[in-house]
Amino acid sequence: MAHLLQNEWRAIADSLVEKKNEKNVRLKLHQVGASVRGVERATEAISMTKTELEALLEEFDAALVEAFPGPEPMSVLLVGGACLLLQGITTQPVDSVEVIILEMLGSEERTLVFHSPTADKIRRIIREIGKRHRLKSERQQFFHDDSAPFLLELSEQELPPKRLLKAYRKLQIYAPRDLGFLLACKLMIGRPEKDGADREVLCQALAIQNRSQAQQLVDRYFPSPAHQAAYRLPCTLESMFEK
Repeated sequence: MAHLLQNEWRAIADSLVEKKNEKNVRLKLHQVGASVRGVERATEAISMTKTELEALLEEFDAALVEAFPGPEPMSVLLVGGACLLLQGITTQPVDSVEVIILEMLGSEERTLVFHSPTADKIRRIIREIGKRHRLKSERQQFFHDDSAPFLLELSEQELPPKRLLKAYRKLQIYAPRDLGFLLACKLMIGRPEKDGADREVLCQALAIQNRSQAQQLVDRYFPSPAHQAAYRLPCTLESMFEK
């Protein structure tokens, strides 16, 4: 699956470059790249329960305190299945913590996707913790924001209202006040092999029973018809509601 997605990545880039649409190239590469990494993580055998995930986050916070002695926090908004697990909405184990970074320890940068001194240091911390817990390959980066550039571009840098879920000494974890934002994200990203179970839980929690309701939800957060078409939202909704 990862190999097929990598082929799709190259095909998308070739097609869009020919059209000289650099913004769409960047968005597509973020989406397909995140999908490749998601598939690679999903094919690993081990997933984390709520207790295991909380232990990893405690360890991550302790490492941040040691590595970054200043007062600036690392604040993140949960956008993946870990958000449901940590709130007790589901017991489905997860293989990673997907976030959008709000503050990154005083750095002007707010992403781990691109290289910077702070981002590289944080990635090393995450990888070392992953190794100590015997996570393999891509899963060593158990805390990441791979989907964040894609989601921020689609939402034009607008984030939903949030609430503080957990404040550690250095790490501050927020959750969207509206679970609908999580479902809209998962519908736009389009990873049925990874997000199918979470979609079902969210649809039940939000009483989303048909395609029209799901479309209205996505329109609330990602209203661009061009973006919805580019990321095959109609196909995603059809596969979910018109079986």
